[in-house]
Amino acid sequence: MIDFSNKTYANILAAQLNRVPDTIDKREGSMIQTALGPESWYLEGLYLDLDSVQENAYAETAGGDFLDMLVAERGVERKTATNAVKKGVFNRTVSVGSRFSALTGSGYLTYQVTEFIAQTDAGYTYKMQCETTGEIGNNYTGQLIAIDYVTGLTSAELTELLTAGTEEETDDSLRERYLATFDVASFGGNIASYRNAILAIDGVGAVQIYPAWQGGGTVLCSILNGNLNPAGSELVNTVQNAICPPEDGETEPSANGYGMAPIGAVVTIGTGTELVLDISLTVQFLATVQNGETAYKSQIEEKIESYLETVRQSWGTMLKSQKIEYAVTVYISRIIYAILDISEIVNVTDVTINGSASDVSCVESSSLQQVPILGTVTINGG
Repeated sequence: MIDFSNKTYANILAAQLNRVPDTIDKREGSMIQTALGPESWYLEGLYLDLDSVQENAYAETAGGDFLDMLVAERGVERKTATNAVKKGVFNRTVSVGSRFSALTGSGYLTYQVTEFIAQTDAGYTYKMQCETTGEIGNNYTGQLIAIDYVTGLTSAELTELLTAGTEEETDDSLRERYLATFDVASFGGNIASYRNAILAIDGVGAVQIYPAWQGGGTVLCSILNGNLNPAGSELVNTVQNAICPPEDGETEPSANGYGMAPIGAVVTIGTGTELVLDISLTVQFLATVQNGETAYKSQIEEKIESYLETVRQSWGTMLKSQKIEYAVTVYISRIIYAILDISEIVNVTDVTINGSASDVSCVESSSLQQVPILGTVTINGG
């Protein structure tokens, strides 16, 4: 790529003045300098435009709409933000389309009734879709307030998460999916074909592929949601129906090729299993820090969670070998390194994960796919 970094106003003006004979007055304020100055400003702008065109001509450096247009040439599209869907429980029936508000720490959220689920001992349950896209609708659980009056309604509560809301796909994620299409050609149901097809579905953040997991013609695809946590039943069903749906009236996936899977393949969509990691550690703070174990606990938890997120990002990456193998390991040394990024902390020792002072290797097999999730963090004073 051409380096335009030295094409600045000063450099362009100096280069032009150097081409003018020294016998002509070219000092600041002279006729020559006055004429060349505005042109140099204009040329600097042209070089900036050229640099932008060059950067956005390649997927490695392009971003935003330019990246969208590049990846579209390979049939890849950016995944849009999705809405969270949670379960709502009411003491009486409510109409589909009814809207309810919830007061969260970040303000009001509105959830809309989209589908009746069932009547249980707890009451009438419905699917409730957050009207705001993204992760913001995932976390709230609690009381709902009817926006429009509902006769006889005395109890309205938002409970479990059915489908996690996700943010719009980032440039880095989109670029990674695009470049992956060049690694191995997708053909007729090979691993790359399943991986590319499933990752293109909104709400899916990672996937592990296990061919012939129950004999020839069977495939297990274990997914995570867009937030790299185990997927809810709604997302699993969505992916199942897109890849390998069952026959009408049946529950098991069909080998007759009704979805993206080729004829003869029975594809089962599953999800990972949470492996909760309780972490204990001893932290030494600067002498000027008082009650560091309490004051800095949230920051320490955030650092550990950020590290675990990077681990989960590699959850669906298969090792480069002619063997179906995934490696997901939580390293104690990386936990220490992440925490030491806090300037007030001088040392971290005695780190244990679930009572052991050893690294944790998650089980990643066709029978169990573990996902490391942060549990309780216990901080001891140094």
